[in-house]
Amino acid sequence: MVYVLAVGIIVGILMALAAAAYLIGGHRRIKPFVRFLARYLAVFALLFVIDVAIMAFFPSLHLLLRNSTASFVGGILRLADVNPTISGSIISLENPLLAFDITIACLANVLFWIYIGLVWAEPRATFRQRLIGIAMGLAILLAFNILRIALSIYLEWATGVYVHNYFYLFNMVFVLLIWAGWLWTLRPKAGHLQSH
Repeated sequence: MVYVLAVGIIVGILMALAAAAYLIGGHRRIKPFVRFLARYLAVFALLFVIDVAIMAFFPSLHLLLRNSTASFVGGILRLADVNPTISGSIISLENPLLAFDITIACLANVLFWIYIGLVWAEPRATFRQRLIGIAMGLAILLAFNILRIALSIYLEWATGVYVHNYFYLFNMVFVLLIWAGWLWTLRPKAGHLQSH
């Protein structure tokens, strides 16, 4: 029963996100919204299932990503004069003693799949524009994710305040901001108005 409720909540959140994105994109009609939502959910579900399959059949790949993320975060923390010890996906700090495990959830795959779903669902974009939007957006999201992890670890180590979960609230807003920025690039340029 709890799983059904959790799945229902997740689907509701994904649909609300798609509706918000649809409105941000400047669309207003219902029938295109259903098409947008169907495309978004289909792409998101496909990528999510592929991710789960990779996790099940090739767990070493996710472990490699977790370990690499820990190494990148450790490098950023060293820039802030923090001397972390990295052991696989575990980041340890001293004075005060803290340990952080970079889990699969820290990889932000769901944010990537949501973003790709939003880009792919946009009906005004060409295939080339989608590929460019996905490449640029994923690069920004990846950098943001690594900085987000480093900042949350640093803040907890330096202040004792646990902020990691609060970043999750901002993550979805950030995905929408990146997507809205990509949509902005799809606008016709002045002097290049399209004929109807």
